[in-house]
Amino acid sequence: MAKRKTVEQQIAEAMEKIKQEQNALKNLQTKQREINDKARTHRLCKRHGLLESILPDLIDLTDEQYQKFVKQHIANDHGLKALEKIKAQGATATPPKPAEQTGQPASPAPPKPASTDQNPKPTAPAGATQGNGNPPKHNPQNAGTNSPPQGTPQGKPA
Repeated sequence: MAKRKTVEQQIAEAMEKIKQEQNALKNLQTKQREINDKARTHRLCKRHGLLESILPDLIDLTDEQYQKFVKQHIANDHGLKALEKIKAQGATATPPKPAEQTGQPASPAPPKPASTDQNPKPTAPAGATQGNGNPPKHNPQNAGTNSPPQGTPQGKPA
């Protein structure tokens, strides 16, 4: 027969379990702090990088000059009102892309490398498609002309 545990033994085991759970809790809290710190560091780097990309002269400022700039030009009445307005719009609105914020057009995509094919396939004008959404097939009658393939609108693509 198995011996029954005394009340003192049960208390000691319960106390040991409590210590283990407290240590597990401390470990989880430490892990959560590390996750929060990494997220904060990432957010700060990303946002400051955006600011430096818009205002590259900020890179050369000392910490004191940067602090003065932020206080005078961002953390002023106008900046605080703008921040409140943005916050009031809610977090559901998607933030504009950097090109939209600066009012400058986004940089075009880099050109694709030239094909090494001996017989390159002709390409359709941008936006030109057949009714099924596929680009038009090559028509030898249109070869060497600047006109779009038949069945596509001239001018701006739809």
